[in-house]
Amino acid sequence: MKLDLRPIKPDVLAMRVIPRVEDQLAGELGLKLQPGKRSLGLLTCTSDDALYVALDEGTKAAPVEVAYARSFYAGASHSSGPLSGEVIGIFVAEDLEEIQAALRAAKKCLEEDAWFYAADERGELAFFPHVVSSTGRYLSAQAGIEPGQPLAYLIAPPLESILGLDAALKAGETTLVRWFGPPSETNFGGGYLTGSLPDCEAAALAFAAAVVDVARSPKSLTRAARAAGEILGSRPSGPEGAGRYRVLATGERLGTKPDHLTHLVDDESLVPKTHPRIELRGKMDLLEGTILDAQVAAHAEGCRSLVGDLDEVLTLVRRMVGAEVTGRPLGPFALCGMDPERIRWASHHTHELYGVPFMYPSVRHGLPVAKLNLARAMSREAERALLVALPDRQDLLLAINRISSVLYVITCKYVAGRYDSARRPIGPVKGWRPPPKADLGGGA
Repeated sequence: MKLDLRPIKPDVLAMRVIPRVEDQLAGELGLKLQPGKRSLGLLTCTSDDALYVALDEGTKAAPVEVAYARSFYAGASHSSGPLSGEVIGIFVAEDLEEIQAALRAAKKCLEEDAWFYAADERGELAFFPHVVSSTGRYLSAQAGIEPGQPLAYLIAPPLESILGLDAALKAGETTLVRWFGPPSETNFGGGYLTGSLPDCEAAALAFAAAVVDVARSPKSLTRAARAAGEILGSRPSGPEGAGRYRVLATGERLGTKPDHLTHLVDDESLVPKTHPRIELRGKMDLLEGTILDAQVAAHAEGCRSLVGDLDEVLTLVRRMVGAEVTGRPLGPFALCGMDPERIRWASHHTHELYGVPFMYPSVRHGLPVAKLNLARAMSREAERALLVALPDRQDLLLAINRISSVLYVITCKYVAGRYDSARRPIGPVKGWRPPPKADLGGGA
């Protein structure tokens, strides 16, 4: 993932190999637990976190392990020698060819993929918003995850790292698996976040936007990073003295934000509050509210499993909001144990699944059904708004369509008595009797 910011690329300062390391030194490096592995590859670099990513890349290129990796105190600007940089990494393997392959992969990664960015115009505030799409053996072990999982590797100066992590964790469904409380050896902080690749990318974008925002307004008591992540490029732009805000439609720059305009993505894209995407966000907010309202009704009814199913739907709606704001792909999803195709099938076969033909909610169904019906109606309003605002976002259109379908399926399950309510099955029509408990269609 590349950002529209000035890169601060690392330099490899030294690379050497030891065909067979002396046994006493091997013991100090902890290699006694790896019999037969005595070939070492050493490299130093001007950027510690970039090198850790590169070391991980080496484990994917060859059957090597990382025997040693440490940052030096105070960073590359205060290194102990011209070839020290701020970090050293050591590979270990059985033979020299494996070591050489890993070193080549690490060097290529540093040249083409892993680097810090400058958050300010002068290039003094450096930070590392990197996404590893598929971890190797080294970073997966450091993060406590399985190899092959995505990882958002987020590092910044002390204050910026905390604000950035908060924004990152609010941007998508990620988990903080390791936190580096500031100060580290190089006086930075940050953490590892894991989740789906789209969510890791959204987290990195939100982290970057928050760090850039701090660089721009370091002493503001009113600004806060948006949960969904601002689009980058929000640094001051235009000629010196130009207004901070830019009207998207006209390019006009303004010193203060008028009340009738709002951010589409950042200070460079102010739009009227009647803009189709702002209308869409309002509909999505209303959808969130109606789903939450239905959850409250289900909780009052004692339907814990219904609360859980609705929480899955609510989580997907929030993912959609983040994907719309950032422009990132939504990624795959499932609701109530069903993929999109299964949801569609279940919504057309509620009679076979639950003994519930097409139904019209009525007053005797009670509050949860009334709330579910309102949420479904709101999902259709949101779908119409999405078709107007972003007709090409097929991922979002599929998700909102299936949200409407699954809310109908959930309603049918409720009236059929399939949730853990103390109430007897209500039924869709007068005289209805509940079918056998067997799930005739399976899985819904």
